[in-house]
Amino acid sequence: MKSNDLFTTPEEINAAVANFKTLKRTVGWQTVIQIFEANIKELERQILQGFEGETKEQIDRKRDKLTAYREVLDAPDYWIKKLQTPAMMEQEDDPYMTVADLRKSRE
Repeated sequence: MKSNDLFTTPEEINAAVANFKTLKRTVGWQTVIQIFEANIKELERQILQGFEGETKEQIDRKRDKLTAYREVLDAPDYWIKKLQTPAMMEQEDDPYMTVADLRKSRE
């Protein structure tokens, strides 16, 4: 299944965007960010300093890990941006419907 097939209806897209925004505010995600940022700093240090006898393949693996950590950290923002339509971007970040929105959705 391709990622484009995961969110096919406006409801699924809205729910996914709200879920990614909620994820970013959780304590668990903040902990993941702290761990990954520490790992990123350590990998950057290792890449810059290197060690005697280190091969190009070993350096490339460290660079790949660095890229992977950064991509995971950027994932919620990436998906929010990818899934939001221009009309959604104009909406407030409030995940709850207003009375007017609720009435409109029931029509």
